[in-house]
Amino acid sequence: MYLVFGGSFDPVHFGHVLLARDALERLKAEKVLFIPAYKAPLKEGHAAPPEDRLRMLRLAVEGEDRFAVEDYEVKKGGTSYTVDTLKYLRNKYGKELYLLLGADAFLNFHRWREPEEVARLARLVVADREGKLAEAERYLTERFPHLKERVLFLKTRRFDVSSTEIRKRIKEGRSVYGMLPEAVERYVLRKGLYRA
Repeated sequence: MYLVFGGSFDPVHFGHVLLARDALERLKAEKVLFIPAYKAPLKEGHAAPPEDRLRMLRLAVEGEDRFAVEDYEVKKGGTSYTVDTLKYLRNKYGKELYLLLGADAFLNFHRWREPEEVARLARLVVADREGKLAEAERYLTERFPHLKERVLFLKTRRFDVSSTEIRKRIKEGRSVYGMLPEAVERYVLRKGLYRA
């Protein structure tokens, strides 16, 4: 079974890595596939170009044999829809898929393209984020009661950092030490990302 972890990763940080590690261990998955979106449909835009976000992810998972980065959405271009990506991954790997997402993202599941098909292609693993797990459980009961068997709720270690906070600190010239992998931090500083 493969865990699919998609997102903007703008930039990838230790919160992403810890969430992936916790989910991998708890669900006894073979591998976590990190998939950076070319353009996320429910976001205004991305601060760093897709190629840079892809490169940062590769740096973040280097040496982790059960972490891999899939460049499908970046190579495909255009708006990234989870339903299309899951079809591609099922075809490519032939594995059972579990989609890892934060509770905050799950609360918008009704706005996704073909949410029912997404839940058919992969079981959803909803991780606590910003203390929204109880709200996510209510949302499932109210909006998608028929999908209860396809959704798992996961308590993980808390790491209070966000990509938004990291971008803000870099823009203000403040340190981001300990918030993201060193190789990623070096890349961000070398490329001058998030300064403007």
